[in-house]
Amino acid sequence: MTGPTGGGAIRIGIIGLGRVSADHVVGYRALAGEAEITAVCDTDPAALLPVATELGVDGYRDHRELLARADVDAVVVLLPHLLHGPVVRDALTAGKHVTVEKPLAATAAEGEQLAALATKLGLVLAVSENSRFVESYMQVADLVARGAPGMVRLVRGLIYGSAVDEYRDDTAPWKRQEHGFAAILDAATHFFYVLAWMFGPVASVQAITRNWAATHLPGVEVEDGALVTGTLHCGAFFSVEVGLTLELPWGERFEVYGDRASIVCDQLRDPPVIVHRGARDPGVPLARVPAEPRTWRASSMARGAADFVRALQEGRAPAVDTVHAVHAVRVAEAAYRSVRAGGTMQTV
Repeated sequence: MTGPTGGGAIRIGIIGLGRVSADHVVGYRALAGEAEITAVCDTDPAALLPVATELGVDGYRDHRELLARADVDAVVVLLPHLLHGPVVRDALTAGKHVTVEKPLAATAAEGEQLAALATKLGLVLAVSENSRFVESYMQVADLVARGAPGMVRLVRGLIYGSAVDEYRDDTAPWKRQEHGFAAILDAATHFFYVLAWMFGPVASVQAITRNWAATHLPGVEVEDGALVTGTLHCGAFFSVEVGLTLELPWGERFEVYGDRASIVCDQLRDPPVIVHRGARDPGVPLARVPAEPRTWRASSMARGAADFVRALQEGRAPAVDTVHAVHAVRVAEAAYRSVRAGGTMQTV
């Protein structure tokens, strides 16, 4: 392989060219001299041909043909959630390093199997969890690690935006089907990951869902809204709320409330992070966090691409720990158990 052993650019294959792929492609193309996209794959020619032509690379409709290429060191898997497991397994078996869009797999058990396989084969398995690379969250994580909030009492997360056009998109019907663009499995897992990353594992959850899309849009099976609450092993409470049919730009709000300070972060506000040191403090902006209301998601994906490539070059583990990624799926599974049980508390 060129990067870790030969010092050249990491040769990247991209599998899946749906909506989310554009920001990933931009992120890897920005790594001139460090990474090079050498092949792409999608089962839909209408999605495949324009990207292959623009990049000047070969395009494939079967991912196994891409995996057979000797000039692909690592692959980026950007597929429907139910395909993560089998395609990642194929890639690892073919000797390729992998980063896969979150969730790592459709079930926690499958995610654990993939992580174990990567370890057995001596390959890197990363998760393209962009929340790990949002600038404001990285700065908040630093404050938390240094003990700035003190004893954390409550953590809150809110994900908001509109998936209505995506639910109506007949070129991607999987998004409106089970395991698709669902408020819990697809969206809330971002914050389930953040909780594990910053504060440690979730202990228990209870959840309810909203299903506006299922009653207003044809063929939608997934929940478009959710409220998940519970406790962390560290003793703090948390709540994560998701609204996927809210007509405004995609954004996130993240709040940490401790006995020394509270931190309020909102991606669509300027400044995006305010720190309150006590109940009477009106708050001070965290100056080193830039406002990126239009570009925060794309910027975080670019940082994730850079981390994956540099992890391969430097022979280190990627920033997104698969243990945390598996835990996020396990929390989602517990949340769905709670929904089926009428919102009762479930142990993770």
